[in-house]
Amino acid sequence: MLVLGTLVLSRSGYGVMYLDQAQAFLTFYAGVFSLVALSITVMLGLLATERIVLGIRQRVYAQLVHRAFALVGVGFLIVHIAMKIAAGLVPSYGSVVPSTNLYVGMGAVASDLFIMVIATGVMRGRFAQAERPWLWRGIHDMAYAAWPLSILHGLAAGRTPAAWVSWSYVLCLLAVGAALMLRVVVSARPVRVSQPAAKPTGKAAPLDADNWLKDIKRGLNTVKPRSADMDTEPVPEVPSQTERPKLRRVV
Repeated sequence: MLVLGTLVLSRSGYGVMYLDQAQAFLTFYAGVFSLVALSITVMLGLLATERIVLGIRQRVYAQLVHRAFALVGVGFLIVHIAMKIAAGLVPSYGSVVPSTNLYVGMGAVASDLFIMVIATGVMRGRFAQAERPWLWRGIHDMAYAAWPLSILHGLAAGRTPAAWVSWSYVLCLLAVGAALMLRVVVSARPVRVSQPAAKPTGKAAPLDADNWLKDIKRGLNTVKPRSADMDTEPVPEVPSQTERPKLRRVV
């Protein structure tokens, strides 16, 4: 749809003018939008792991927004690279391999790392199925190296940034710094291991029916049956109540 709309606009004079203005706007500001979106991505990635302020549901929402901003940031990053190549400011290979000055090379390295991080984030389930979460974590943590490189690239490469652009970078630094400090505080807290509740002393323990039946069977097996030929003790005779006792005659 985007390509079709561009072709339609290019057939009219006003359309060409609008396309030129859009190209100029994206050439100057696509990189800024990409950096802001990726900064929010890093901040939300840090916040999604803390357990002091956010609950389970809030952390899930933070992860969803984190992924959404990551896609937005990479989208603007691709537009930023395409606009710079179209304007002839960098060669086509310069977007992947550092080839010009230092700060432009930092942008190339940062873009490579960010694209790798986003790609592995999309394939997180495959890393989990392969039982290699450590590999995914190691690649995903490259965002912490790519983000400061992108900040330096945005401030020093090319033209002098406008005041609002510099302030937006400062706000990104403060936001990510605060999220990083919160992450450090959460990681430094001792883990509380919940102890099992003690059984009340005043109440009897619950009866185990299986063990109780086994004890009964074990007791029955130890009792020897009484045989018929065993000697029995004579039962003493009880005098009948109708018989009168015999009296002795005293001489």
